[in-house]
Amino acid sequence: MSKVDKRKNINNDDPRRVALGQWVREQRMAKGYTMRDMAAKSGRPHSYFGKIEQAQRGLDLLEFIDMCNWLDVSPMKSFLSVQVSFKQQS
Repeated sequence: MSKVDKRKNINNDDPRRVALGQWVREQRMAKGYTMRDMAAKSGRPHSYFGKIEQAQRGLDLLEFIDMCNWLDVSPMKSFLSVQVSFKQQS
């Protein structure tokens, strides 16, 4: 049974959203950044990153590119890496 947040109709068990959140967390931790560091770099609240990492929020393409820039990683390589994760989880 999937976990759906009835208030926002968000499926927290979507494997793509889970894979994306895991990727963000892995990249952030590999750089030694806390969520508060990311908030300072981005101007977004630290809860924004927590929601992504916990699969409560996804990213559109422009947000993904911003995330890559904040993490100092290549958007193209990162997209391919996340896509591989999607395939492995499906």
